[in-house]
Amino acid sequence: MLKLNVTRDDKLDDIIITEDTSIELNLVNCNKDINIDVMDNMCLEVFELDINTKNKINYNLRENSRVIVNKLARDNSDITTVKIDGENASLKYYSSIMNYKNNEYTFKTIQSKDNTESIVVNHCINFTNNTFKFLVDSKINKKMHNCYSMQDNKIIDLGNGHNYITPNLLVDSEDIEAEHSAYIGKFKKDVLFYLMSRGIKKEDAEMLLTKGFLLHNMILTGGEETDFNSFIDNNYNN
Repeated sequence: MLKLNVTRDDKLDDIIITEDTSIELNLVNCNKDINIDVMDNMCLEVFELDINTKNKINYNLRENSRVIVNKLARDNSDITTVKIDGENASLKYYSSIMNYKNNEYTFKTIQSKDNTESIVVNHCINFTNNTFKFLVDSKINKKMHNCYSMQDNKIIDLGNGHNYITPNLLVDSEDIEAEHSAYIGKFKKDVLFYLMSRGIKKEDAEMLLTKGFLLHNMILTGGEETDFNSFIDNNYNN
């Protein structure tokens, strides 16, 4: 599998995936338009670490393509659009955001072919009194068959923030399965109490819960898991 490392200083206009590829995106203080076109029968894995970005990221999935995205960010207001334009294409998108400022993260999937799948998991921890919004649309076009769309959106508030989720399902077909969920709240007190009762300090218990919440859905290998854990360590309450 081809492995690419992309930073904000690289040319990011168009990335065309013509062989199975793993991309590492490291974007800091970045406001770019990024287009990623995944050709027929290709597999793309993305490991993305962002700080303070307002990118417009567009994915286009062709026939039989498979895309898995693991995105961890601090203060992210990206707009991401995924067009699933090929039959039997599959998307698994896991994003987790550590929020300290006012941010609005927008995500949209459009399924326009039969036998396609879209799984989107968006998690955020808001550490402050600022505002965070998830704006999430999942659309399945008319006359589609055997399509699946799922979105899971959660915000954990560790301050007294203003948090919003708009989980929209825009479905024009009957022969599909679609579901969504939205949760805004705190870490459960009984879980925190259990960890502390085992001799774990409150600060350490909250860090364990933070890492579990932000990372447990992601598909990470050993190296990427280390990088993502280090990212949380370096950006926790800073």
